[in-house]
Amino acid sequence: MIRLLLSAFAMQIFSFTAFSQCNGDPDICDKRYDHVVYVTTHNAYNYSPSFQLPNQSFSVAQQMQDGVRAFMLDVHNDVFGTPSLYHGITPVLGSEPLEDVLSDIKQFIDQNPNEILTIIFEAYINASEMDAVFTSTGLKPYLFTQTFGQPWPTLQEMINNNERLVVFSDIDDAGAGQEWYHYVWDYCVETHYSNSSRADFSCNFNRGDSINSLFILNHFVTNQTLGTGELDSSVLANSNPYFLNRANQCMQEKGKLPNFLTVDFYDVGNVFETKDELNENYIGIPQNSVHPKDVFSVFPNPFDDYAEINILNNRSLNQTMIRVLDIKGRVLKVFTPDHYKDGTLLLKDLGKGMLFVQLLENGKVVKTTKAIMN
Repeated sequence: MIRLLLSAFAMQIFSFTAFSQCNGDPDICDKRYDHVVYVTTHNAYNYSPSFQLPNQSFSVAQQMQDGVRAFMLDVHNDVFGTPSLYHGITPVLGSEPLEDVLSDIKQFIDQNPNEILTIIFEAYINASEMDAVFTSTGLKPYLFTQTFGQPWPTLQEMINNNERLVVFSDIDDAGAGQEWYHYVWDYCVETHYSNSSRADFSCNFNRGDSINSLFILNHFVTNQTLGTGELDSSVLANSNPYFLNRANQCMQEKGKLPNFLTVDFYDVGNVFETKDELNENYIGIPQNSVHPKDVFSVFPNPFDDYAEINILNNRSLNQTMIRVLDIKGRVLKVFTPDHYKDGTLLLKDLGKGMLFVQLLENGKVVKTTKAIMN
C-alpha cells in the first residue's frame, strides 16, 4: 500500500514537472519567444567522426538530448539529387540527408511536448524542395508561423498550440502556404560570423536590421585556411567569465538580448550556464498592443545624447506617470506630474543600451515602448 501511494505521488510530481516547464525551465514559460536565450550550434550537422574537419562533437540527435535548442544547417541539393547537409562547396568531407536530421527532430518533438526548437538554414535549395522534405518527415503540423510585425507569442502559448518548431532561411523565396518558412533577415540581426580569433569578436551588427527583435550572437572562431571550427579556441571562447562577459557587453551595447548563442563544440566550456544566467536575469517587458500608438512618443529613437518624451492625445496629466526601466526591469527614473510643469521630459544620463519607457495611468501600465541610447 505504501509503495502504491509513493508511486502515485511520484507520478503526480512527474506530471506537474512535465507540464510546468518550457525548454527545461519553468521560469521562462511566460516569456515571449524573442525574450528567451537558446543554445545554438553552428554547422550543427558537421560533427565528428561522421564528418571531417567538424564544428561539433556530437550529432543533432545527441545535441537535442543535451539541451541544444537551435541549429544552423547548410542544405544543398547535389548529392544524387537528394537535399543534403554538408559544409563548403563539396560533400567530400562528409554529408547527411536533410531528411535524416529532420526525422531525428520529429522524433524528439514527438517525445518531448514541452520543448521548442529552431532551425536556421543556409539554403541552396528552393522553398518548395524544402517544403517537400518537411512534409515527408511529418514535421509540418509542428511548424510555427509568425505574422510579420506582430509580437511573438510566449513559449507556453506555442506549447499549448503544439506549434513548437520555428524555421528561418537566408533565402527569401517562400510561396503561398509556406509562411512558416521565415526569411531570417526580416526577423533577426547578427554579429559578424567570420572571426579568425577571439580578438576579432565584436558586437557590431552584420546582416539583418538593428530593429529586428531576434539577435544572433555568433561566438565561434573559424580557421581561415580550412573554413572549419577550432576546438582549442572553442574551449576558451565558450568558458566563463569570458562568454558571459561578451554576451552582457553586447546586450548592453546594442540594447538587445542575445537570443541565439551560436557556438562551435557546444559541449566544452560553460555554454549552458551562460544561457541559464542570461535567461534568469533578463526580464522581458512586452509591448502593449491593445492601446493606440499615439499615447506618447519618444524622439529621436534611437538617440545619442538625449530623447524627448511627449505625452499625446490630451491625456489627463494629473493621473499620468512615466517610468523608465533598464533591460533587466530595474526602475531607473520616474517622471511624475510635477515634472511636467518643468517642460519637456528628457531621457538622458541613464546609460547606453535598451530602455523600456512606460506610461501609467492610475498605477496601471497603458503602454510600453523601447528606446535605445547609442
